[in-house]
Amino acid sequence: MKVNSNITFFIGLFLSGIIMLFYISPSLYVNESYIVINDDEYFDYVFELIDGAETSIHIVLFEIKYYDKYPDSKINLLVEKLIDKNKNGVDVKIIVDQFLTDPRAVEILNQTGVNIKYDSTTRTTHSKLIIIDEKIVIIGSTNWSHYSLTKNRESNIALNNKEIAKNFESYFEEVWINS
Repeated sequence: MKVNSNITFFIGLFLSGIIMLFYISPSLYVNESYIVINDDEYFDYVFELIDGAETSIHIVLFEIKYYDKYPDSKINLLVEKLIDKNKNGVDVKIIVDQFLTDPRAVEILNQTGVNIKYDSTTRTTHSKLIIIDEKIVIIGSTNWSHYSLTKNRESNIALNNKEIAKNFESYFEEVWINS
């Protein structure tokens, strides 16, 4: 049976287009071990991961804001989700830098029982790190502020890898103890 060369050409073109899609646009590629999270994708993805946390949420951030005038802001929703998870028995611990972190955010989290503290003044805490259930790590450039979630170009990656999470848990504990 003879195959038309035009059909062969278009099948080859189609398959190479699919392969190139994964190389040109990696944010579209999702597998069970990682996902690339860019710009506006951050809120939905991180909110869902925090909502699904069962045992622990450990966070190191340069900046957390809270907007009293905008109760339904994305940042407030993340903060309130952390409060909710903490009330439901999830171990929530947060380390923030003193430079830009909103004292109101720290106050609200403290008043609701969330363990939050400032890192040592001898270091600048510029990390943007979330560890969930000692198996998922989100790391990248996104702070928890209005501009980071709505205006800035931000790049992050979520890794579903217990070994990597274990290494970041060790880092988190070291920073927590020395804060």
